[in-house]
Amino acid sequence: MNEWKAAFLRHTPSTEQMMEAGKNAIGPAAGVALIVFGLLLLVLGKRSALFAGSLAMIAGFAVSNYFRQVFPWWPNDRVDLTTDPASLMSAPAWQWLPLLFLAAQFDGLFARTPSVPLWGGWRLRLGLGLLAALILIAPGFHVKLPEYYAGWPFPLQAKVWPILIFTLVVALGWAGSETVAKNNPGPMVALGLAFSLFGASLVIAHAHSALFADAVSIPAAALLAVGIVSIFCRVDVSGALPGVAVILPSILLSAYLRTESHVPWKAFVLAGCSPIAIGLMAIPLLSRLSGFGKWALFTVLCLGPTIAAVTFAVKAETLLEEADGW
Repeated sequence: MNEWKAAFLRHTPSTEQMMEAGKNAIGPAAGVALIVFGLLLLVLGKRSALFAGSLAMIAGFAVSNYFRQVFPWWPNDRVDLTTDPASLMSAPAWQWLPLLFLAAQFDGLFARTPSVPLWGGWRLRLGLGLLAALILIAPGFHVKLPEYYAGWPFPLQAKVWPILIFTLVVALGWAGSETVAKNNPGPMVALGLAFSLFGASLVIAHAHSALFADAVSIPAAALLAVGIVSIFCRVDVSGALPGVAVILPSILLSAYLRTESHVPWKAFVLAGCSPIAIGLMAIPLLSRLSGFGKWALFTVLCLGPTIAAVTFAVKAETLLEEADGW
């Protein structure tokens, strides 16, 4: 039992750190999102679920960031683009994440209006995914990829491929999770993705970055609150998901580029796969499942990649105390 206890303590933050995060990050995000989502549904009815979910995520994110100050309200650092491209790995591109999150929430609502055709919704998803890729992926990123991925069928040493892949990850994760949530009103998608985000936060914490771990925990807490309310209301929570589909891979990429640890790259990749994985449930054959089969498949698709990511991170690293770099 002592060995199990010691192993557990090596992979979890201290009580003081968890209390501080709960007080200034997780608590405000969850509390504000729950109040906003619940009140809007109570006042405006279930027809306002899309707008209510989107506004709840924005409000939870903003209030939590006010207390925790994870992100600057506006990017405040400048980067000399004439420097060596490899040095741009440390560029403050992650500071644009709040604006990308806000744009995703707005575009998610706009794409669901009746006047926007199907191709228009995909244009918004792909456009925002491409914008995020161009902001976050430094010109020298392809140099950091393992050399053996330069050949077919992994020609990732070319600059265009990381940008294309990141764009597709955002767009497919956005469309897939949104479609599954629309087809399955209730808490399933919101709660599942919230736990996936908390798992991604644990992966980043093992990479020794409290900053990016908090950055994932904030939308996770807000989404958890939306899921809790939807247990009782059984409403469509897809309005809360576009920002998650953008910010999850964005923070994981930023953490991978800006941390030094033994956590393997595949842990970061797997931690960002949940929105895409649950999108498989939109396939007609799988969308007709019901009862225990539907819940079991969703759990495997949503939490399976996250559990694998946490396992890789736990095997590779332990959490460090603040004095040692945490």
